Amino acid sequence: MLKSLLRACHDDPMTGAHFSLDRTYNIIRHYYWWSDMKSTIKRYIESCLLCKQYNVTLNNRYGHLRLIAPPEGPFLLIGIDYCGPLKRTPRENQYVLVKTDHFSRHITALALPNCTAETTAQALFNEYFCKFGIPAVILSDQGSHFRNQLMDNIKNLIGYNHIYSTPYHPQTNGIVERFNAAFIPQISKLQDTQDNNWDEYLQAVVFAYNTGIHKSTKYSPFELLYGRLPRLPISTRPQYFSFVKPSDYFEQLRKTLRIYHQAAKHHIVLQQQNNKLHMIIIAWIPNIKLAIRCSLAFMVIEEN
Repeated sequence: MLKSLLRACHDDPMTGAHFSLDRTYNIIRHYYWWSDMKSTIKRYIESCLLCKQYNVTLNNRYGHLRLIAPPEGPFLLIGIDYCGPLKRTPRENQYVLVKTDHFSRHITALALPNCTAETTAQALFNEYFCKFGIPAVILSDQGSHFRNQLMDNIKNLIGYNHIYSTPYHPQTNGIVERFNAAFIPQISKLQDTQDNNWDEYLQAVVFAYNTGIHKSTKYSPFELLYGRLPRLPISTRPQYFSFVKPSDYFEQLRKTLRIYHQAAKHHIVLQQQNNKLHMIIIAWIPNIKLAIRCSLAFMVIEEN
């Protein structure tokens, strides 16, 4: 029974998606408890063959962290970036457009066949602006898919500020870069390597990320947006609502979100201050995407 629970909370695409020990532990402890729980979870994850095959150990030099003050609320400052090119899927997708809210750490990701300016503009408008509203500021690199006349026209027409990071300086948009480095191993564990169907698991991995507690805010992105916990496949306790009118629910939700947002902003600032010497690890994303880690034996032959 315990093994089935661990499998559901760690291996399931929507619940765990093979994320880290802390994320798996925080999910389980909300619903269940047993003695020596964290050690049991740790042993299970350490024995996970897929995690051994795909997890990437970062042994990189440190770089200076450029602190960005947290915004006042969700969807005011977002970072966008492309991940790819990945292996082309049967649906002809090869890139992932990732959008990260700097306040809640909420992620949206969209699999796309290319990263042209037209595709980027259409994806932002249909899948972000029309669902979450217009951000005050968008942060991106200076790639041609982001810095072009079409994107400038949309910016002026809709009304937001688009700022660009310094070339060859990904730390500026580090929140998005860190997710890019994290989700590639996760999605590799779930895809069918024969069919190369990673895009079919993308949204499940994003959902698992958004419903896990973030180290910076101490809340899940889902909680900071909706003021409640999500119902997961492992959820056993029914959620009861005693609100007679929608307005009663709205008032309670507004109070809850105000408390959550104040606490999250405090935690973000505190996390930034506690980063030793304002340093972060510069993440290296392997060139061969979605590939199993391996060690190869080779012989060095002296050149005549």
